[in-house]
Amino acid sequence: MVKSIHFTGQPVLSQLTKQLPKAKILRIVQEHNSDRYVKSFTTWNHLVTMLFSSFSKCSGLRELESGMNGFSARLVSTGMTHIAPKSTLSDANFRRSSEVFEAIFKACYLHLRHLLPDSRIKYEGWLYKLLLIDSTTITLFKEILKAAGRTPANGKRKGGVKVHIGMKLEENVPSLVRITSSATHDTTFLKHLGHLQQGTILVFDKAYADFKLFNQWSKDGIIWVSRLKKWFVVTPIEEIEVSQENGSNGVVRDQLIELGHSTQKQKVRCRLVAFYDKEKDRHFEFICNDTQLDPFTITQIYKQRWQIELLFKRLKQNLQFSNFLGDNENAIKIQIWCNLLADLLIATVKNRAKRSMAYSVVAGIIRIHLMNYVNVFKLLAHPNRSNIFWDPVPNLQTEIHFHHPPMLD
Repeated sequence: MVKSIHFTGQPVLSQLTKQLPKAKILRIVQEHNSDRYVKSFTTWNHLVTMLFSSFSKCSGLRELESGMNGFSARLVSTGMTHIAPKSTLSDANFRRSSEVFEAIFKACYLHLRHLLPDSRIKYEGWLYKLLLIDSTTITLFKEILKAAGRTPANGKRKGGVKVHIGMKLEENVPSLVRITSSATHDTTFLKHLGHLQQGTILVFDKAYADFKLFNQWSKDGIIWVSRLKKWFVVTPIEEIEVSQENGSNGVVRDQLIELGHSTQKQKVRCRLVAFYDKEKDRHFEFICNDTQLDPFTITQIYKQRWQIELLFKRLKQNLQFSNFLGDNENAIKIQIWCNLLADLLIATVKNRAKRSMAYSVVAGIIRIHLMNYVNVFKLLAHPNRSNIFWDPVPNLQTEIHFHHPPMLD
């Protein structure tokens, strides 16, 4: 690769990758031995290639190879030493373990997490403590990972990958991630949450039901809020009076109950809050292990769970989660981890920008100007100005003068 000397600054992709802790990434590469027997296409080259694919939404190996070859001189500033042909990239996606990319994502999240909370948004009280949990399923082009449900009558079955995510509300990016087949039940993710700080408020939908963990969290001072499953056995213990203010806000009933289920050996003592949404004309039943929270506050806590649904929406709309560059489990996981890393970088740039812009707008601007020589923060601050793309002192060797043709009589 030959570096061009006719440009100043660095392209947007290079500015994004400069945010990554390269020294930590190289240590991770050594720990996982992922560059063993590799001559040219190192893990760093692989990572930058997959990030280029994520930002530009490349739908195939040929498209990715052609795009990177077109910008070979500009990619030098990212630290790339080799652009791999599609066969080499395909082989690397199959052979290089996805675990190294998982470790890279986790290290980058810890390195950048202090930049994630948007200073323009002011959270108060319990909003800082929310950890939202959910999963999203991506249908694959063939049966690579086991899909949920029955096999169709024609015998043709497509696989699916499920991405389990835990997200802190104030950060608005995945902080806990696990990738499994779509046939894996959501409840299994709860066991991978690890040690949680006392006072954390877990919010999840009614697909998550583990009575043993519910009781353990109550002992550890962890608050959880969910919805009541229709086949839970509810035994009322005590009725709590609903104030006039909460009643006007839609709280219908507040009581202490004991939950039971035929598949769960343990029982759970918790709180049941019945709520009526006047706008949508719907009734909801929420369960929570905290007896001190205001019942209307519990309904508002669960309402914040929608933010993780918006996270899934933005990931699928702005990054490459529909076309995968490999037909094996390892390649699919590598692409998902790199997509999540790309999302982390976009979110960091968005929150650091002086101008408030929607995530989709920031992602679109980065995609269009990915290899342009322009300061990404000036670009986001003044996206409509043309003079930010030019040097203040013109390069006389490359300056072009346009002459207008003479007017015809």
